[in-house]
Formats: sequence, C-alpha cells, structure tokens
Amino acid sequence: MSPMKTSIPTPTDQQLLAELPDFIAVGGLLKATPSEADGCRFLYFQASNEDLDHQNEVVLQQALGESAAYFLRHGNIDLSHYTILGPKSGLANFMDYEIGKPVAVKMDGAGTFVKAQLYQGDSPMAQNANRVWASLTRQTPPCRWYPSVGGAVLSKSVQTDPATGAKVAVIDRVRWNNVALDRCPVNKTIPEVSAAPVGVFAKSLNGFVLQTAAVLPDGLPYNAYREQVARALLAGTLAAQDVAAFAERQWGLSAELAGQFSRRFLTDLRNRRNLT
Repeated sequence: MSPMKTSIPTPTDQQLLAELPDFIAVGGLLKATPSEADGCRFLYFQASNEDLDHQNEVVLQQALGESAAYFLRHGNIDLSHYTILGPKSGLANFMDYEIGKPVAVKMDGAGTFVKAQLYQGDSPMAQNANRVWASLTRQTPPCRWYPSVGGAVLSKSVQTDPATGAKVAVIDRVRWNNVALDRCPVNKTIPEVSAAPVGVFAKSLNGFVLQTAAVLPDGLPYNAYREQVARALLAGTLAAQDVAAFAERQWGLSAELAGQFSRRFLTDLRNRRNLT
C-alpha cells in the first residue's frame, strides 16, 4: 500500500497578512573596512531589497523611498533596535545604544542604500559607536555586522510573486525611522558591503561621497582604496600590473575610472609620496 500524501493547505489572504508584524526588521550583511573623510566616520550598506526574507516579509522599495525623507530627518542608527524597543521593554539608558545618524539614502532599482555617520567623542552614545568602529578597524579579521531596517508598518497587502505565482504578504507603506546594527541577519540575499563606497556608490557621480570617483586628488575614495591596495601589494597578494583589474572587480569602478586610479596609485608609488 502506498503511503497517503498529505496536502498542505494554501493560506488565505487574511492568514498571510496576520503573519506580518507591526514593526519591520529587514536586514542585510555589513562587512566593513576602514573609511574616514575629514575626520568623520561613515558606514555604507544596502539596507533592503524586495526578496523574501527569513521572516517571510517583502518590503516594497517604494515604501522605503517614500519614507526616506522622514528617515533622514528623524531616524537614527543604533544597536539591535534598542532605542526603539527599549522603552517598551524597560531597558535602562536605552538611548545610549544610539551610535549615529543617516546622512544619505539612495534608491537604485529594487535596492535601498544608506550612508550613515557614526558619533565620535566621550558620550555614552559615542563610546558605543567607538566600539563598533574599533571592531571594524582595529582587529583582524574585522567584525561582521548586519544592518536591519526598522519602522512602523502602515499598510500591507497580498500580492502574487511573478517568479513563482505564489501569494506573498507585502509591506507597501512604512514609517522608516531606524537602522540597527546587529549580529543576526534577517534578509539572506543582500550582498556584503563595505564602509568604503563601492558598487553603486562608486558608480554614482553625485551621490554620497563620490564626485569624480578615483581621480579626486585628496578625496575619500582614492585615499581609502589606496590604503587597501598598498596593503595587498606589501602582503604579496596583488601584483602592480593587476591594480586596475583589482579596482574594477573589487569596487565596481568602470574600466576608465579603474585605469585612472591605477595610474595615480602607481605614480604615487614611484614617487613614494602620500603612501602609508
């Protein structure tokens, strides 16, 4: 006798919507390398995309885009959403876990990218920010952090996944007011990013910190990338003739900008100036 097949009932729209929380936490992997500009410390990361995450949520990027101005004006960067969840849980000194603020948001296709500035100084908030920065810059290997987008869900709906035909619950309006750094990822498809502007940041002509990318005489991109290449050359993991290909592959620079970076770097190398 063949075993009986057990069918799994298809959830109703109401059941799908009931599974969505009133507070979102949509994360991606942050693996940072040192990056400073004019004494300020910045983190760059892809905050979200439209893939289904571990919590079976899909957040439309339009929802984050519509709330980007609110996030830039009222939002913060903290640890583990403690500044949001702390008042409800009775956590003492929950605002001490705020470590920075957003300074730019960029929408690129189905992805949302954020530039955030970490606090500096001796305050409790700055001390926590210092610990995060030290974990990225003063140890080998650097820590991995997972940014998680937080905010209040204002509207949700059920839509059909064009790839599978299945019904999925979608968050289509949100009041975005927080990004937390955490140790546990939520969205498993967001790629690793760097504290140095790479990928979409490196290709942007007027977004975030890049103006003319690798050709800035004393700008952040050249200084930050230069140090990485110098360390790789000293370690013997990169040959001088491969610098342009490395810049193009590793940071998403165009072939033209990668070539400009390589020529500038090798000129500095020959002259033994501006290299640490």
